Amino acid sequence: MTVIPQNINSQTISIQDFAKIEIRVGKVTQAENVNDSTKLIRLHVDLGDFGTRIIFTGVRSYGYYPADFIGKQFLFVTNLESKKIMTEESQGMILAVDGLELPFEQHGSVKPLFIEVNHLPLGSKIR
Repeated sequence: MTVIPQNINSQTISIQDFAKIEIRVGKVTQAENVNDSTKLIRLHVDLGDFGTRIIFTGVRSYGYYPADFIGKQFLFVTNLESKKIMTEESQGMILAVDGLELPFEQHGSVKPLFIEVNHLPLGSKIR
């Protein structure tokens, strides 16, 4: 099978800009649906020595439930500016992979997939 390269760059960044992104391992200790939202789930994320943060993810409408996250470790961007979501601040972002051509009927798009990184120390920095 021959792989044909495709232009996947919508915008390039320098290695210096990439180095500014802080990605760390975090464990979701609590998660709950956000009232008055059909999309949001509030995650309580333990980042080890870096403390606990509240991080929102908008994947409820893709069929995810809070229980899908609790007790699992994922990768989080931890140095984004806080963003006000409804009445609270989201203090980071969980990383996901586009659903790799797995269609999700309600959206006509792909369901994001979350990659677990269990057995790594909480707060570990990804390079």
